[in-house]
Amino acid sequence: MNCIDLIKDIAGNLNSIIQQHPDVVDIPTPDYGWINHRYCSPSFRLAHIEIFDQNRFGVVHCCVFPHATDPSPIFGFDVIAGENKITGVFMDLSPTVSPVLPFLEISVSSNRQRPDWGDIFSDHWLASRPTFEEMQVIGKEAQRLLLSYLRNTLGKTGNEDAIRLAQNHYCEQQRKNIHTRRALETLLGQEGAEEFMSTILFPACN
Repeated sequence: MNCIDLIKDIAGNLNSIIQQHPDVVDIPTPDYGWINHRYCSPSFRLAHIEIFDQNRFGVVHCCVFPHATDPSPIFGFDVIAGENKITGVFMDLSPTVSPVLPFLEISVSSNRQRPDWGDIFSDHWLASRPTFEEMQVIGKEAQRLLLSYLRNTLGKTGNEDAIRLAQNHYCEQQRKNIHTRRALETLLGQEGAEEFMSTILFPACN
């Protein structure tokens, strides 16, 4: 198993966890040339699993947005890999209107710096260039955290206006990720990249 196979396997497990959550409904998604699963449920407004595997380059993206009435954090998990190396893995419960307590049960080496637009992330986020073996551990932790998040974190109520503003700020900041945008522009063109980032990856909470 190479690194891309590993992260695709992790993504499949995350997708299964979401699919097995009660009353989940598939959201129709255009075919962009790679795998995108989107869901909604009474527990969350959007869950998105993206699996990209082309030209010995792999990306996994998983994001879960609470409903606009729910002050729970936003779940995020991203991995970028080649066949023989994981270049980056990021995992967070990003706060909206309430502080986030420590949530990871693992520690890793080779932490990466927070990007300029990364004020949306919690103080407890994971950002690393892991080894293959560390990625296996992180993958299991991502599954544990997602399952706990879906079962135990979602479902609260709060100030809807404040929550919408916070979720939209998160989406706006994520769209500033120039690395993601450039990769999408290569695949989809400028307009296609903007559409994908604003409607599939990080849609505003209207």
